[in-house]
Amino acid sequence: MKQLIKFTLIGVLALSSVSCGVSRKLETSPVTTYIMPGHEYLSGDGLIRAWGVGKSDSESAARKKAKMEASTELASILSRTVNSTVQQYTTALSESISSDSKSLLIEKSSIVVEQTLVGATVIYDRWAKDDSTGQYTNYIVMELKGKDFLNSLYKELGKQSELDKNLLEKIFMQVIDESGREQQK
Repeated sequence: MKQLIKFTLIGVLALSSVSCGVSRKLETSPVTTYIMPGHEYLSGDGLIRAWGVGKSDSESAARKKAKMEASTELASILSRTVNSTVQQYTTALSESISSDSKSLLIEKSSIVVEQTLVGATVIYDRWAKDDSTGQYTNYIVMELKGKDFLNSLYKELGKQSELDKNLLEKIFMQVIDESGREQQK
């Protein structure tokens, strides 16, 4: 019996020393996660935001490229937001809104989209330089206030419209918040 315990104890010690001595090489994933600077700036709470990235061997050229990309993205987001808002608004008022009022709203909205983009502000502007290549990378986030767009739209429409401003604003702000949730995904 003593020999059985002795052999068992020797076997356990031998196994533990072998398993402790074996080092496993941890495999690393070939996919790297990259989080873009400025990622925390999302659309929502009445603000429409868009990102842009520019690369160049010149800091000013990288900034221009980033600003152009952010402006293009902002125009796209604003256009989608306005189209969705107009569609939801006219659906909500389908019985009481005339086709003339709907076409006027659509026409004036597209005019105001272009005007409002001029008022966009840069809220995030960072750059980095890759010393090995000499390339600059500029990250920009631009922002538009939803209220500014709506105020411009109301001015453009003037008194010609039978617009339910409260409903339009409510829908517009909801669409902006939905856009922020999409950006987060």
